[in-house]
Amino acid sequence: MHGRSALFRWIAVGLVVATGSACTSVDTTEHCVLTRYGKVVEPKMGTGINFTPLADATCFTMTEKNYPGNGTEKEVIEAQTQDPITVTGDVAVVYKFDPATITRVFEEKRTPDAAEAEIINAIREGYRNALSQWTIAEVFANRAALSDSVKQHIQRKIGNRAQIVNVFVRDIKAPPQIEEARIQAARQAQVLDQAQKQFVIDSVNARGRLMAAQAEAEAKRLEGAAYAANRDLLQLRIAEAQARGLSEACKGVQTCVIGGSVMDTWKGPR
Repeated sequence: MHGRSALFRWIAVGLVVATGSACTSVDTTEHCVLTRYGKVVEPKMGTGINFTPLADATCFTMTEKNYPGNGTEKEVIEAQTQDPITVTGDVAVVYKFDPATITRVFEEKRTPDAAEAEIINAIREGYRNALSQWTIAEVFANRAALSDSVKQHIQRKIGNRAQIVNVFVRDIKAPPQIEEARIQAARQAQVLDQAQKQFVIDSVNARGRLMAAQAEAEAKRLEGAAYAANRDLLQLRIAEAQARGLSEACKGVQTCVIGGSVMDTWKGPR
């Protein structure tokens, strides 16, 4: 009797274990495909606990994912620019699977790891394809536009299997001799820019001096024309000049003799 009770208990435990192993929990952030012997039974399993006897569930995370890894790792890729010069770049990508195409991705790849391996290959090739259309000078001149170009090339390569949300191209490095030449060119460009600005300033100042001289010459010409047209005005100016000369000659003395000797002019009171 006791042996039969123990057997029943073992059978019950076995049924519980079998039932538990035949269930699959699906999170709201997942898209799970149910297959039985490789054939798709359910393209999208419902959220929660699903009874899945003699079947396999393959689940894809549908939230955004970072590559590489958790964000602390680096994916350094070599590529040739349009010049061509080989550069290295640290690339980070944010992507996610497309709910509209995830079933087809499963049918083609069967596992999330295989699908993500294709995305990684597309990242590397898209980066190289993008840089092949940029010169080394353009790469360092506009990093934001370069990131957009890399994003477009990766998306074109991966198609609609996944959505490329964002791309960050960081720490691009050229060969040491090219980097030194680039730095020197930047310095020379800065010197040239300063020289051009100074040239503009000097040109404006010279133009100002020329305009002032022209204005002064024109004033003299107009004054001469006025004197030629009005002899009385000329006589008036002569009289004014003589008066100023006489006032200066007699400045500081009490007695000023006009027409006498120089000594007479400076004689003080007795």
